[in-house]
Amino acid sequence: MNLLYAEVVSVSEENGARRGRVRIRGALSTVPLELVPEAQAGDTVLLCDGVAIGAQTRLKGANNTAQGNALGNDAASGVSPEGATE
Repeated sequence: MNLLYAEVVSVSEENGARRGRVRIRGALSTVPLELVPEAQAGDTVLLCDGVAIGAQTRLKGANNTAQGNALGNDAASGVSPEGATE
């Protein structure tokens, strides 16, 4: 099982299926978005073996990143999951 985070660049529909163009460490790839219908451009998705299985919506005006929140880091408060101040 390979888990990666990717940023959704664009969303389209091909042959009745939602597909997303995502950026993974600078590389672009197209992945199915059927399991995350709420995913939109600008969101961060969790990929498992090339299939999006979860999405974190980017909050407008927030300084924290969706990927940081998905990992359990609360960048807004400066508190890590262990409770230590960063």
